[in-house]
Amino acid sequence: MGKMKEQFMKERESTVNAMHDIAQQPSINQNNLKVKKVEKVEEATMVKETRKEKLRRLFIENGLSEEDVYKDPRGFACIKREGIDKIVATQNIQVAYEPIKMEREIDPETKKVTAWVALRVTASMRTGTGEHDIRNVMTFGEASDDNLVGGGKKFPVAMAEKRGMSRAVLKICGLYAEGIKGEDEMDN
Repeated sequence: MGKMKEQFMKERESTVNAMHDIAQQPSINQNNLKVKKVEKVEEATMVKETRKEKLRRLFIENGLSEEDVYKDPRGFACIKREGIDKIVATQNIQVAYEPIKMEREIDPETKKVTAWVALRVTASMRTGTGEHDIRNVMTFGEASDDNLVGGGKKFPVAMAEKRGMSRAVLKICGLYAEGIKGEDEMDN
Protein backbone atom coordinates (compact mmCIF):
# COMPACT_ATOMS: atom_id res chain seq x y z
CA MET A 1 0.00 0.00 0.00
CA GLY A 2 2.89 2.35 0.71
CA LYS A 3 4.32 1.94 -2.81
CA MET A 4 0.99 2.85 -4.41
CA LYS A 5 0.73 6.00 -2.32
CA GLU A 6 4.30 6.95 -3.21
CA GLN A 7 3.60 6.42 -6.94
CA PHE A 8 0.41 8.48 -6.69
CA MET A 9 2.26 11.36 -5.02
CA LYS A 10 4.97 11.37 -7.75
CA GLU A 11 2.33 11.46 -10.52
CA ARG A 12 0.46 14.22 -8.73
CA GLU A 13 3.65 16.28 -8.34
CA SER A 14 4.54 15.91 -12.03
CA THR A 15 0.99 16.95 -13.01
CA VAL A 16 1.16 20.04 -10.78
CA ASN A 17 4.57 20.96 -12.26
CA ALA A 18 3.23 20.57 -15.81
CA MET A 19 0.23 22.76 -15.00
CA HIS A 20 2.55 25.37 -13.48
CA ASP A 21 4.67 25.37 -16.67
CA ILE A 22 1.55 25.90 -18.79
CA ALA A 23 0.38 28.73 -16.55
CA GLN A 24 3.71 30.52 -17.05
CA GLN A 25 3.27 30.62 -20.83
CA PRO A 26 1.57 33.67 -22.31
CA SER A 27 -2.11 33.16 -23.09
CA ILE A 28 -3.52 33.35 -26.58
CA ASN A 29 -4.94 36.77 -25.76
CA GLN A 30 -1.51 38.02 -24.69
CA ASN A 31 -0.06 36.77 -27.98
CA ASN A 32 -2.76 38.59 -29.90
CA LEU A 33 -1.75 41.89 -28.28
CA LYS A 34 1.71 41.58 -29.83
CA VAL A 35 0.36 41.41 -33.41
CA LYS A 36 0.84 44.59 -35.44
CA LYS A 37 -2.24 46.35 -36.69
CA VAL A 38 -2.61 46.33 -40.45
CA GLU A 39 -3.27 49.77 -41.91
CA LYS A 40 -4.64 48.74 -45.30
CA VAL A 41 -7.41 46.19 -45.66
CA GLU A 42 -7.93 44.60 -49.05
CA GLU A 43 -11.48 44.51 -50.35
CA ALA A 44 -13.01 41.09 -50.68
CA THR A 45 -14.35 40.28 -54.10
CA MET A 46 -17.37 38.05 -54.39
CA VAL A 47 -17.12 35.32 -56.98
CA LYS A 48 -20.48 34.37 -58.41
CA GLU A 49 -21.18 30.65 -58.60
CA THR A 50 -22.13 29.25 -61.95
CA ARG A 51 -25.41 27.33 -62.12
CA LYS A 52 -23.49 24.07 -62.47
CA GLU A 53 -21.33 24.85 -59.40
CA LYS A 54 -24.38 25.85 -57.37
CA LEU A 55 -26.23 22.66 -58.30
CA ARG A 56 -23.18 20.58 -57.40
CA ARG A 57 -22.92 22.35 -54.03
CA LEU A 58 -26.64 21.91 -53.31
CA PHE A 59 -26.50 18.22 -54.25
CA ILE A 60 -23.56 17.66 -51.89
CA GLU A 61 -25.17 19.67 -49.04
CA ASN A 62 -28.34 17.62 -49.36
CA GLY A 63 -26.70 14.20 -49.56
CA LEU A 64 -27.83 13.45 -53.13
CA SER A 65 -26.15 11.10 -55.59
CA GLU A 66 -26.56 10.40 -59.31
CA GLU A 67 -29.08 7.66 -58.53
CA ASP A 68 -31.40 10.27 -57.00
CA VAL A 69 -31.71 12.20 -60.26
CA TYR A 70 -33.75 11.41 -63.34
CA LYS A 71 -32.67 13.22 -66.50
CA ASP A 72 -35.76 13.62 -68.62
CA PRO A 73 -35.32 13.38 -72.41
CA ARG A 74 -37.22 16.68 -72.68
CA GLY A 75 -34.15 18.44 -71.26
CA PHE A 76 -34.71 18.87 -67.53
CA ALA A 77 -33.76 17.01 -64.36
CA CYS A 78 -36.04 15.61 -61.66
CA ILE A 79 -35.24 14.48 -58.16
CA LYS A 80 -36.65 11.02 -57.52
CA ARG A 81 -38.78 10.26 -54.47
CA GLU A 82 -35.82 8.68 -52.67
CA GLY A 83 -33.85 11.90 -53.22
CA ILE A 84 -36.63 14.01 -51.71
CA ASP A 85 -36.64 11.75 -48.66
CA LYS A 86 -32.83 12.06 -48.37
CA ILE A 87 -33.09 15.85 -48.39
CA VAL A 88 -35.77 15.78 -45.67
CA ALA A 89 -33.58 13.54 -43.50
CA THR A 90 -30.30 15.39 -44.18
CA GLN A 91 -31.73 18.87 -43.54
CA ASN A 92 -34.20 17.78 -40.81
CA ILE A 93 -37.07 19.44 -42.67
CA GLN A 94 -40.48 19.46 -41.01
CA VAL A 95 -43.45 19.22 -43.42
CA ALA A 96 -47.14 19.84 -42.59
CA TYR A 97 -50.27 19.50 -44.73
CA GLU A 98 -53.64 21.23 -44.66
CA PRO A 99 -56.50 20.17 -46.95
CA ILE A 100 -57.82 23.08 -48.99
CA LYS A 101 -60.23 21.26 -51.24
CA MET A 102 -61.18 17.63 -51.61
CA GLU A 103 -63.92 16.84 -54.11
CA ARG A 104 -65.10 13.53 -55.38
CA GLU A 105 -67.94 13.28 -57.84
CA ILE A 106 -69.63 10.29 -59.42
CA ASP A 107 -71.31 10.80 -62.79
CA PRO A 108 -74.75 9.17 -62.42
CA GLU A 109 -74.88 8.09 -66.06
CA THR A 110 -71.37 6.77 -66.62
CA LYS A 111 -70.59 5.94 -62.97
CA LYS A 112 -67.19 7.57 -63.58
CA VAL A 113 -65.53 8.93 -60.44
CA THR A 114 -63.68 12.24 -60.73
CA ALA A 115 -61.59 13.74 -57.96
CA TRP A 116 -59.86 17.01 -57.32
CA VAL A 117 -57.58 17.55 -54.32
CA ALA A 118 -55.60 20.60 -53.19
CA LEU A 119 -53.38 20.66 -50.10
CA ARG A 120 -51.48 23.56 -48.54
CA VAL A 121 -47.99 22.34 -47.67
CA THR A 122 -45.64 24.15 -45.29
CA ALA A 123 -42.04 23.20 -44.66
CA SER A 124 -39.61 24.47 -42.01
CA MET A 125 -35.87 24.04 -41.81
CA ARG A 126 -33.32 25.26 -39.26
CA THR A 127 -30.58 27.31 -40.93
CA GLY A 128 -28.44 28.08 -37.90
CA THR A 129 -28.32 27.83 -34.13
CA GLY A 130 -30.26 30.97 -33.21
CA GLU A 131 -33.94 30.98 -32.41
CA HIS A 132 -34.70 33.03 -35.54
CA ASP A 133 -32.52 30.92 -37.86
CA ILE A 134 -35.46 29.13 -39.44
CA ARG A 135 -36.52 29.10 -43.09
CA ASN A 136 -40.20 28.52 -43.91
CA VAL A 137 -41.87 27.76 -47.23
CA MET A 138 -45.52 27.38 -48.18
CA THR A 139 -46.75 25.86 -51.42
CA PHE A 140 -49.53 23.64 -52.72
CA GLY A 141 -49.95 20.11 -53.94
CA GLU A 142 -52.80 19.24 -56.24
CA ALA A 143 -54.09 16.22 -58.09
CA SER A 144 -57.07 15.66 -60.36
CA ASP A 145 -58.16 13.26 -63.03
CA ASP A 146 -56.76 15.72 -65.56
CA ASN A 147 -53.19 15.45 -64.28
CA LEU A 148 -53.03 11.85 -63.05
CA VAL A 149 -52.33 8.74 -65.09
CA GLY A 150 -52.55 5.01 -64.45
CA GLY A 151 -52.78 3.85 -60.87
CA GLY A 152 -52.31 7.38 -59.56
CA LYS A 153 -55.94 8.14 -60.46
CA LYS A 154 -57.02 5.85 -57.63
CA PHE A 155 -55.04 7.84 -55.03
CA PRO A 156 -55.46 11.60 -55.66
CA VAL A 157 -54.87 12.58 -52.02
CA ALA A 158 -51.60 10.66 -51.86
CA MET A 159 -50.48 12.15 -55.17
CA ALA A 160 -51.32 15.69 -54.00
CA GLU A 161 -49.35 15.06 -50.82
CA LYS A 162 -46.30 13.75 -52.71
CA ARG A 163 -46.37 16.65 -55.19
CA GLY A 164 -46.71 19.26 -52.46
CA MET A 165 -43.93 17.72 -50.40
CA SER A 166 -41.60 17.62 -53.41
CA ARG A 167 -42.24 21.29 -54.18
CA ALA A 168 -41.85 22.43 -50.58
CA VAL A 169 -38.65 20.46 -49.98
CA LEU A 170 -37.01 21.52 -53.25
CA LYS A 171 -37.99 25.16 -52.62
CA ILE A 172 -36.72 25.28 -49.04
CA CYS A 173 -33.31 23.81 -49.94
CA GLY A 174 -32.84 26.02 -53.04
CA LEU A 175 -33.06 23.42 -55.82
CA TYR A 176 -36.45 24.54 -57.15
CA ALA A 177 -35.04 27.99 -57.92
CA GLU A 178 -32.43 26.28 -60.10
CA GLY A 179 -35.06 24.57 -62.24
CA ILE A 180 -34.98 21.18 -60.56
CA LYS A 181 -38.41 19.56 -60.19
CA GLY A 182 -39.64 16.60 -58.22
CA GLU A 183 -40.41 13.33 -59.97
CA ASP A 184 -43.84 13.39 -58.31
CA GLU A 185 -44.74 16.64 -60.07
CA MET A 186 -44.55 15.13 -63.52
CA ASP A 187 -47.81 14.07 -65.18
CA ASN A 188 -46.09 11.28 -67.04
